[in-house]
Amino acid sequence: MNDRVPVTGDSREHAERNRWLWNAFARSVRDNMVAEFVVQALRVGGMVVLARALSPHDFGLFKVLVVVSTFAMLINEAGIPDALIQRRDLSPAHHSTALWMSLALALLTCGLLYGGAPALAHLMKMPELRQGMRLLCIPFLLEGAAVTANARLRRDLRFTALAAADVFAEFAFLGVALVLLWDRLPAWSLAGGLAARFAVHAITVLFADGRTPLGLPTAAAARDLGRFATKVLGGRTVDALSSNVDFLLIGRLLGSSALGFYSMAWDLLRFVPDRVFRIAGRVTLPTFCHLQDQTDQLARAYLNFCSYLSRIILPIVLCAAIAAPELITIIYGPKWRPAAVPMQLLACGLLLVGLRLAIGSVYYAKNHPEFDFYVHSTRLVLVVVTIFGLAHTGLIGVSMGRSAVEVVMSIAGQWLACLVLGIGLTDLVVAILPGAGLALMCALAVTAGKITASALGTSGVATLLLIMMPPAIVYCWRESSTAMRMFADTFGRGEGAPITVAQELQ
Repeated sequence: MNDRVPVTGDSREHAERNRWLWNAFARSVRDNMVAEFVVQALRVGGMVVLARALSPHDFGLFKVLVVVSTFAMLINEAGIPDALIQRRDLSPAHHSTALWMSLALALLTCGLLYGGAPALAHLMKMPELRQGMRLLCIPFLLEGAAVTANARLRRDLRFTALAAADVFAEFAFLGVALVLLWDRLPAWSLAGGLAARFAVHAITVLFADGRTPLGLPTAAAARDLGRFATKVLGGRTVDALSSNVDFLLIGRLLGSSALGFYSMAWDLLRFVPDRVFRIAGRVTLPTFCHLQDQTDQLARAYLNFCSYLSRIILPIVLCAAIAAPELITIIYGPKWRPAAVPMQLLACGLLLVGLRLAIGSVYYAKNHPEFDFYVHSTRLVLVVVTIFGLAHTGLIGVSMGRSAVEVVMSIAGQWLACLVLGIGLTDLVVAILPGAGLALMCALAVTAGKITASALGTSGVATLLLIMMPPAIVYCWRESSTAMRMFADTFGRGEGAPITVAQELQ
């Protein structure tokens, strides 16, 4: 049994619990940061090697398998981990029922993958997709068995184990892919690596948790978890659809070249927010759930988190947008320069997207997962209507409209989060003002760098350095003390005992 800090009305114990909570949050961010650095180093380095050895067709097949995996994991989890994390009190029946539900869903996922593989392969005109999908069946069965273990680790903020699982999984992907490539099986390289990634991740999580809930499922526990999980599943499903439908529609309406430029612009702008989510954003759900009965503390934590986000995301995304033509041309080559204007137009919306990384955690913590469904359903409709309505204007018009959709949905999503926290949008604006001011200063600096590079007539890497050095200097000058304090807090804390705020029923 983990050491616990029980919930009481005593202010001293509340302070002690919150101290433990911050220690656990900081430790989780630290471990995720290290793991993300290692994973991205392996992924970028490995993809360079694999891209030189494999064909675009192989990577096209791999992209389809990744998309299939995204929706398969939705079925596998079905919101069950979030229900386990959100609920304050859990009984042994909840744990055992969640395990049986997860195993049943994993079997359903495997059946759909195996049985639907020929139809999807025919639809996509990719015969190799059949074997690739079926290869993923066993790994997804393992992932289903690990769903509740993963939820317990997240609930207890034991992200050290989860970070290790991510790293081991990426090592497995790269190792298996390279071995199959070396063994002259290039068609199986990426699919085999993907299967190894899921399998090793699941096994590591099961081993780290070390607990197997024994007992039969109960209808009462299933109903209790199911009410929340169903709402989460609905929100996650429409989120996945609204996050991918624009790629499908642009490819269908504007062609593969336009889709390539759009994808390049979107991926570059989303790189930093996605990394921030992997490092800190996914820790917010269990942390906020521990504060679900302390609305004032939760509101303060959310505003502080948004303030930190604004200081990281706003300056980087804004500078990347201003330097887009040089950034894209120098790194990827002149043929990608048409992606610069879409990138600048999309930046307006993605600036606000980066600030809403934790709104879903607020909805779940306060038992309003249906808000996630409402936000993403509206977003899905607006994206479809916008792209169909502006397709005749080309990629520029579509990018402008897509950015406007994200602005509207970011404001709406933040308004709902503020509503459940009992604060106003003005409180949120005040929290992010320091980040906005820093972003403006960095934007002026990057503009000065562009003017200097143009005046000196530099090219290539020298131009990129001249453009990016001024904002980097400004950022370090303004944020050095804050960064050092965050670094010390994150890396200077001891391990301490695992935190579980809620008393579980025995």
